[in-house]
Amino acid sequence: MKVSENTQISLPARNLIAILAAVAVGTMSYFEITSRLTSIETKLQLIDKDLEAANNFIEGVPMGNMTSPQLQELYMLVEFISKNQDKLKEQMEQEIPMIQKNDMTIQFHEERLISLEEKQNGNH
Repeated sequence: MKVSENTQISLPARNLIAILAAVAVGTMSYFEITSRLTSIETKLQLIDKDLEAANNFIEGVPMGNMTSPQLQELYMLVEFISKNQDKLKEQMEQEIPMIQKNDMTIQFHEERLISLEEKQNGNH
């Protein structure tokens, strides 16, 4: 069999369409898979860079090598919370005698009620 540009091939149209469809699906699948892999590789590289930066930050903070606005803000928040905690402690220390006095009054009234109930139950 000699093959040249004038060689005729007889092929049913249905088979020709099936072959063309298979080639088209294969080509589209290849490009979709390639695109997806590229996207995943890009995300992986970004995550790797973020992780590396986070590790450098974590290692640098205890040594005092790294300062950032976020770190300074954290220090300010700690100081603010510490001052508020001191104020709350002072306020509670001022109110504790009042709380103890109220507790003693409540305890006294409970004891009186119990003794009155016992007297009533004993008389009947």
